[in-house]
Amino acid sequence: MEGGEKVPPAGLQAEIEALRLACAMLEERERRLRDFAYASGDWFWEQDASLRFTWLSQPQGGADQDVLAPRLDDPLLGRTREENAIRTPGDEAMWARYAADIAARRPFRDLTYRSRRSTDKPYWVRISGVPVFGPDGSFQGYRGVGRDVTAEMEAAEAAKRQTTLLRDTLDRLPVGIILYDADQRLIWGNATYARMAGLDREALEPGRRREEIVRAFAAAGAYGPGDPEKHVRATLAIDCSKPSRRMRRLPDGRSIDVRYEPLPDGGIVICALDVTTLIEAEAEARARAFELDTVLSRLRGGVCVYGPDRRVRLCNSRYEELIGLPTGSVRPGMTLAEVMALLRDSGEFEGIDADRHLAEALARDRSRSTHTRRVRPNGTVLDIASDPLPDGGFMITASDITALARAEDEARARAAMLDTMLDHIRHGICMFDRDGRVVSANRMAAELLLLPPDFIVPGRTQEELIGALVARGELGGGEAAKDRARAFLPDDRSVASIHRLRRSDGRVLEVRSDPTPDGGFVVTYTDVTDQTEAEERLRAAKEQAEAASRAKSQFLATMSHELRTPLNAIIGFSDALMQDPARLGAAKIAEYAASINEAGRHLLALINDILDVARIEAGRIDLSEDRVDIARLAETCRRLMEPHARTTGTTLSLALPPDLPLVRGDERRLRQVLLNLVSNAVKFSGAAGSVRIGARRAGDGGLVVTVSDNGIGIARNELERVFQPFTQLDSSLSRRFQGSGLGLYLSRALVAAHGGTLHLESPGPGLGTTAVMTLPPARVLAPPPAAAEQPARPWRTGTA
Repeated sequence: MEGGEKVPPAGLQAEIEALRLACAMLEERERRLRDFAYASGDWFWEQDASLRFTWLSQPQGGADQDVLAPRLDDPLLGRTREENAIRTPGDEAMWARYAADIAARRPFRDLTYRSRRSTDKPYWVRISGVPVFGPDGSFQGYRGVGRDVTAEMEAAEAAKRQTTLLRDTLDRLPVGIILYDADQRLIWGNATYARMAGLDREALEPGRRREEIVRAFAAAGAYGPGDPEKHVRATLAIDCSKPSRRMRRLPDGRSIDVRYEPLPDGGIVICALDVTTLIEAEAEARARAFELDTVLSRLRGGVCVYGPDRRVRLCNSRYEELIGLPTGSVRPGMTLAEVMALLRDSGEFEGIDADRHLAEALARDRSRSTHTRRVRPNGTVLDIASDPLPDGGFMITASDITALARAEDEARARAAMLDTMLDHIRHGICMFDRDGRVVSANRMAAELLLLPPDFIVPGRTQEELIGALVARGELGGGEAAKDRARAFLPDDRSVASIHRLRRSDGRVLEVRSDPTPDGGFVVTYTDVTDQTEAEERLRAAKEQAEAASRAKSQFLATMSHELRTPLNAIIGFSDALMQDPARLGAAKIAEYAASINEAGRHLLALINDILDVARIEAGRIDLSEDRVDIARLAETCRRLMEPHARTTGTTLSLALPPDLPLVRGDERRLRQVLLNLVSNAVKFSGAAGSVRIGARRAGDGGLVVTVSDNGIGIARNELERVFQPFTQLDSSLSRRFQGSGLGLYLSRALVAAHGGTLHLESPGPGLGTTAVMTLPPARVLAPPPAAAEQPARPWRTGTA
């Protein structure tokens, strides 16, 4: 067409259209490639045949960034991957697979390693690549994609460290823990669980079926004596779909509390706790059973673990509950300062300088174990313990010790009450340590020892206390005091000892020393004066009773002789009279009759004495109230005893004043007393002896009657014993002086019935004896009428 626009040929136009469509398709493919590249990795790379980087794309930025644009100044260009990689232990297998793929010119995927940078710190990369070949099939190198996985790997490492720390913590617990999945296969078990069964830790290999583990435990005797197969069946029959509890007895005698707890995913956790000591001590068992649970999340005590950077790694809910924070407040990654600030802001440090307390807690050296006690605003008392961990971190445990704190307060109150009681008891108590120094003493100890109240103080030695007693003369004087002091200071204080100390004022103290478990000793001082006096009275009464018993035995042994002698005479003479009285003359009959009469009277006297003793001991002795002339009574006794004295060659004499008064009493009983005394004096004087009966007025108006002889005498220690009933100084059957041993006892009793006294005086054996009878003034009457009417005359004396 002339003058118009030239139109291309139809064929050419078609080619242009085709070319345009091809360009559009090429642009679309390039966009798709860039989109896939943007989504597939952080950057792209290429290596030549020598495996050196020749091209690196820009790291991913925004969506509008060209991800295929090259990095021209990257230091990695021209270097190999091995030159840039930081190999870590445990990666050997991965690098071996990579080397094999490179050598075979195969693609490789997910090669993960730490890569060096020229200025920045190393970072983690994950690389995948494929080999590149030329048209002729020759190896040209590799190209691929890379991704920065530093955050992912560091999170994995942190999780691994937390898992290791948790397992290390669980291994340190006294609780054996074993975990099974829903298929009854072992997931994990701690070392404590294996030790309780007597197995190595290797026996708890993850993946083993629960039945295998149970059989291994049964074979090791972990279920106690009996058929192992029966134990296996019983253990496997336990319904693990609900919590349960068993008590297991190990062969070595330990008691294991085993708890079964179902998990939400169908698995179970089994916890075993050695409760031997808890069974032996029930109170402690209840406390520990409350604190220990099957897993860390169920522990009765609160646990919070910090890393070396003082950041929380793990924390159970019990810890938050105990320290007064809501559940979930303490999260992993929080610093110790942040946790303490939460406590401060929640008012847990009420009543104290919160900022100062927080500063002290943050400055505390966590590389050493420490214990602190904190009282919460609600009154709960917490024991806070901080213990170092092997990795440089530390673990804080919190325990509720409110009951213990209350018990301590009560103990202190009781101790104060005990001190008050000790200060008011009548015993002196002094406690000494193993070095013999005073630990504590009550007020009564110083009072009983007559020492100043502030003398017995802590630190003073027992030697100083004894020295003070010696200085005051409480232990006597001279060497005797030193000997007594040494007796109070024995070398071996592990043996109890008892001594008695008589104070200077006469009071008697019992000093008792008893050992204490810590090597010291406790000395108790008790005033036993009344007890000592009672013991002495009891001892005297016992000796008196024993003496009386011996006297009765001696009397029974010897009285038969006294009775047989007159009985033999009576029987003998009466038999002679009965056999042939005609042959006997009147004189012989009269002689026999006199002998029979004398023997009968002797028997009657013995029987009367025995009856008198019975009446005296029964308290039924009766007295007549006669007017008795003692002078006439003495003369009568002299006259009655004169024939007997003449046969023994003894001289009887009287020494009586002329104005001797009358007395009021039983004349027969007084005559019996005087005859007994004169008879004894004559009997024990012997040939050429002398006996004198005397009397005089006493200074108080009473009357004293004496009977003196120059006979065998009596030892001083025997002067009172002869007054006991049935007592003779010579008690043998062949004794020289006969008698029942009742005369003096009856005489003293009869005189005592008159209100008087009777005792003997003797310088000693062979020097004679004087019997002294004293009648009280109430018994003395006026002088006899004859004496009142006549003038005074010399004392009357008479001799047989």
